[in-house]
Amino acid sequence: MSYNEDETLDQLKTWWARYGTPLLLSVAVVLLSFSGWRYWTSSQLEAASEAQALQQQMATAMQRLAVNTEDKAANTDVQRLGQQLINEYARTPYAVDAALLLAKRAVDTGDLAAAEKQLRAAIDLKPSAEITLLAKTRLARVLAARKQYPAALAVLDELGDDDAAAPLVAEVRGDILLLQGQRDAAAKAYAAADAALAARDEARPVLDLKLADVGLTPAKRASDADSGVSP
Repeated sequence: MSYNEDETLDQLKTWWARYGTPLLLSVAVVLLSFSGWRYWTSSQLEAASEAQALQQQMATAMQRLAVNTEDKAANTDVQRLGQQLINEYARTPYAVDAALLLAKRAVDTGDLAAAEKQLRAAIDLKPSAEITLLAKTRLARVLAARKQYPAALAVLDELGDDDAAAPLVAEVRGDILLLQGQRDAAAKAYAAADAALAARDEARPVLDLKLADVGLTPAKRASDADSGVSP
C-alpha cells in the first residue's frame, strides 16, 4: 500500500477527529476536568479562574471555526488565547488543553510543523498519563505525516509497555510501518494491538479493517460465544 502526502494528511485528520476532537471539545466546553477541579480547589483560585475564563473564550472561538473554518477572526482568537494560556497559565491544566486544541487546529489547516510544536508543548507541561498517551500518539502521527518515520516510532517507544496504552500504541505503530511499506511489520503490530484488545474482550472495528488489509483476521473474543458468533 502506498500513500501520497494528501492521503496521509487526510488520514491524520480522520484519526484526530475520531480520537481527539470529541474529547477535546467536550473538555473545552465543560472546562472542569478532574485535574482542573483539583487545581480549582487549590490556593491559586484566582489564576485558575482567569485561565478558565480564557479557555471558555477559546472554546467559543473553536465552535465558531467548526461552523466556518475560514473565519479569520475566530482563528486569530484561538491562536491568541491558546498562546496566552500556555505562556501565562502553564501551571494550570487549561494550558495543556490549549496546546492540544492549537495542535488540532494546525492539523486541520495542514500546518504539521505547528502541530508538532504544540504537541511537544503539551507533553512538556507533564499532563496525566492518559493525556500524555493521546499527545504522544498524535505527535507520532504528525511526525509520520512529515515522513519523519524513525522519530515517530521513537515517540511511541517512549510510551513503554503500559498495558492500558498497548492497543493504541501498537495500532499507531502499525499505521506508521505501513506508511513506510513495511507490510509484514505492520501486520505484526496490528496483531499485537488486536491481541491486547482480545485480552480485554474488546473490539475495534477500524482495527479489524486494518487487519483484513494485511491478510489477518481478528482474534476470537469471549463475547463471541455469548453472541452466537460462529468460529
